[in-house]
Amino acid sequence: MSGRARAYLMTRGTPRRLDYAFLGDAPPQPWWEAVAPWQLAEDAELVVRRTAGRTAVMLSGIPSGRTDVVGTAIRHTVVVDDVQDDPGLARWLVRCGLEEDARTGLGRAVDAAFDAELVDSLLSGASQDVAQRILDALREGVAGSGEPAPEDGDLNGSWAGAAGDDTAVRAFRARTRQLVDGGASGYAFTTHLLDSADGARRAAAELREDVAVLLHEGRLGGVERLGKAEGPGPVRDTLAPGVLAALVGAVLLALAVLVWLMT
Repeated sequence: MSGRARAYLMTRGTPRRLDYAFLGDAPPQPWWEAVAPWQLAEDAELVVRRTAGRTAVMLSGIPSGRTDVVGTAIRHTVVVDDVQDDPGLARWLVRCGLEEDARTGLGRAVDAAFDAELVDSLLSGASQDVAQRILDALREGVAGSGEPAPEDGDLNGSWAGAAGDDTAVRAFRARTRQLVDGGASGYAFTTHLLDSADGARRAAAELREDVAVLLHEGRLGGVERLGKAEGPGPVRDTLAPGVLAALVGAVLLALAVLVWLMT
């Protein structure tokens, strides 16, 4: 396979000082950060984004067989820019984002290409172009991935569905295919932090583009259209105790000064 697709891998090394970072080059634009407020990076999360004719994928929570020095399991995150030039790889990464077995297999392929010694060396400053090695590891599972999973027709506009609902998952797969093939623009992403259609609606308002969202938490019946959000962002129901105390103190001080001036 050839094309402009470029892959990046974030992982960590064995010593404590070698914390999570990209091996070699980092993506020139951290485009997935627009969705980060609604995702848990340590869990399996998927983002597919298309804009200006280009598609990118971010997949986190890929399990590694390696552990750090205190025995904590390590997770990989991969980012692939311009994945529209490699639609087979894009479909495979979406499958890894939705299916645990596929994701586990991807983790094994990444571990085989980047053993502990190589990872520690790269994170310690060794200079090496690893972009092609990352792509090769990601593509390893494409040929043996079998028939594509069933899809429903894509739904127009923004919608949310439960990650455990077959109808929602098939529609999500269809949306990601549209994002790769150029039939749609916007975002498709999974979330472990949003638990309602209202939360997804606010996320869509912040992103200001069509979104397809799969919720791992909460309860949704099938696929729910998001329509127009009521507000531009998350609603804060209460003030933090420290902020509230500071406001009360300021009000009391102002009243005391006013009484003193009037006497």
